Amino acid sequence: MEKKLNIKQLCIETLSFSAKNFFLLAFFSILLFLASYLSIKYAFKHQTTMLCLYGCFCYFFYYTFISLYYEQKPLFTSEKVVNSLIKAAIIFSLSLLAVICGHLTVVLLKYMSQWLIGFPDVYTLLKNTYGFLNGSALGRFLLYVPVIILLTFTFFIPGFAWISVLNGGDSSLMSAFSKAQGNYMKIILLLLVLFTVLPVVFTFLFSHKTIYLSLSHTIVSMIQLVFYIRLYDFFYQD
Repeated sequence: MEKKLNIKQLCIETLSFSAKNFFLLAFFSILLFLASYLSIKYAFKHQTTMLCLYGCFCYFFYYTFISLYYEQKPLFTSEKVVNSLIKAAIIFSLSLLAVICGHLTVVLLKYMSQWLIGFPDVYTLLKNTYGFLNGSALGRFLLYVPVIILLTFTFFIPGFAWISVLNGGDSSLMSAFSKAQGNYMKIILLLLVLFTVLPVVFTFLFSHKTIYLSLSHTIVSMIQLVFYIRLYDFFYQD
């Protein structure tokens, strides 16, 4: 039987979750803030190194947070680490391929226009569309909509399977889609708010100084993480 997601109820449960796990969230927020601050501060001096270090930190940050929240003991076992890394690599490859294909589709608009000069209406439409998407803030913002839709089906829903690996549960990607079936539009809407609207709002609220950028990133990331875990709980709880 399909579960029907109630976004309003999810928000209420998320607030309750945050209150009950305040100290856990506060501790990990401090860790994330420090990592974000150091990454931004030294990224331009040691870009490749900092990106690699920050990427590794993020992986084990989420790994540890989720394991602690679900009280998985021991936190680290060779089997769990290897299985989670394999599942993460599969999901990352899937999402990266989708984003690359999406980017190539946008670029294709530019090249297609060169062959359609004999069709002025179509040529003008493609040329203006490409220029709008790449040359304006609104256009770049709107590009996030198809990106989030792509990532919903190649990263976020498959990501439930990665959490399930850490819990020793059903780690099938197909099972993740099956559990979320019938709620795809609501999930997309929620993710658009969390990963598009929310970051933009915080961009306007905070200045571009390193400390404020790190603070903004920390708050947004923790909100996204809590909502995502509660979303997982909704679909995977018995």
